[in-house]
Amino acid sequence: MTNHHLVSRLAAFSTIGELNRSGLFAEYGEEIRSLLQTPTVTRNASARPHIQSFLRVAQWNIETGRRAREVASFISDHRVLRWADVILVNEADHGMARSGNLNVAQAIGEQLGMHTAFCPAHIELIPGAGGTTSAENRESLQGNAILSRHPILDAVVIQLPVCFEPYEFHEKRYGGRNCLLTKISVHGEHLWAGSLHLEVRNTPACRAAQVRHVLARLPARPDEAVVLGGDLNSNGFSRGSRRRTLVSVCRLLSRPPEVMKERLRHPERGAEPLFSIAARHGFSWADLNSDDATATAAIEMLEDASMLPGVVARWAARRLLPYHGHLDFKLDWILGRHVRALRRGEAHDRLSGIVSEDAGCVPTERTGDARLSDHSPIFADIRI
Repeated sequence: MTNHHLVSRLAAFSTIGELNRSGLFAEYGEEIRSLLQTPTVTRNASARPHIQSFLRVAQWNIETGRRAREVASFISDHRVLRWADVILVNEADHGMARSGNLNVAQAIGEQLGMHTAFCPAHIELIPGAGGTTSAENRESLQGNAILSRHPILDAVVIQLPVCFEPYEFHEKRYGGRNCLLTKISVHGEHLWAGSLHLEVRNTPACRAAQVRHVLARLPARPDEAVVLGGDLNSNGFSRGSRRRTLVSVCRLLSRPPEVMKERLRHPERGAEPLFSIAARHGFSWADLNSDDATATAAIEMLEDASMLPGVVARWAARRLLPYHGHLDFKLDWILGRHVRALRRGEAHDRLSGIVSEDAGCVPTERTGDARLSDHSPIFADIRI
């Protein structure tokens, strides 16, 4: 089944205002809402937990899953990730030509022997949508996923407040960012695991509002364990307009590179208010994350550069030479409530024979054509 009939009609307008006034939703509104608000769960009969005495959770923004098979192989071959019984995934395509028209999350789940939950955030409206192939998209979806070797009991989605309109962007799409949550049975205990992807093209205040919205609507009872993981886009900068870009560039260049590199790895120290909101809702992160950067952006590829006047752009390029052509960010996080992070060697699992690890980030190549993603996977060992 394809969504060609929806894509062609949704893509026919220049602005979101024109689309909303068109009457299209009178005919197709319920179909579109159902598509973007209904998680699908795929059971895997071979799914069996690898660890008995604790839970290893991993998170990875897989950059649309354009190399889904290799991502799955990397996980299954890695000494730490192979034992992750819950994996939170951002940017999973479903029926996009750039990723082989796979249901990416399901393909990875099948390869790893895991149940899969998926919910699209956007219907992609341009051919290829950032890929290099001329093939035709099928379902034309991209969103968040959760993979689990433990039984998935329920799945819900929370749509985030919109603070950037992707319909009028050069990568034209319809929909909005979301948080996919699954209720998982972990050896008799219930855990709500959420895959969350926040907005990048706006402000820290926007991301804080999105986190506040999600945490106010969690389906978990106050006493139930919750793990939220995802690309929080916690870059600490404001983006999306010329003024914001100028302010952010000045802020970036006004501090010594070593100081700024440290700040980019620690947005939780004031640059991103979303963390204080999470703390007020009982979530912690200190022992669930390492200090490592998790994502890399090539300076020459930053879309904000086009908003700078030429003389400013050239000056900025000279001042950015100490960064060696790229910026490293701590964008990916695991947050937990009513869970306890384990330290290296604290727990020994008789089933697998492995011991617990400190929370960490798996080093991967994040630039160049050979990369699996521009993000690296992260992980944490927990007890509920």
